[in-house]
Amino acid sequence: MSRIHFIVPETDKIRYLGQARREGRSLGAWMREAAEEKLAAARPARRFSAADLRAFYRKCDAAEAGRKEPDWPEQKRLIAESKVRGLEIT
Repeated sequence: MSRIHFIVPETDKIRYLGQARREGRSLGAWMREAAEEKLAAARPARRFSAADLRAFYRKCDAAEAGRKEPDWPEQKRLIAESKVRGLEIT
């Protein structure tokens, strides 16, 4: 295992140590975790491949299999009725 040394103001060290103790961790463990979180946040997002996209669409199609598409004129009528009912004062 390697060591890393760096200089920080004493007040910062005290703050870091205090937070580490509140979390029940050593200062070293707390700083390693903070460094790992910083690295993870900077990592570029995973890109989807064409195969990933095809698999996603297959999964969506399977979830919708056997379901009937709603009747569009009926849906428009329900939406219009809902808008009117929403305006009524009760």
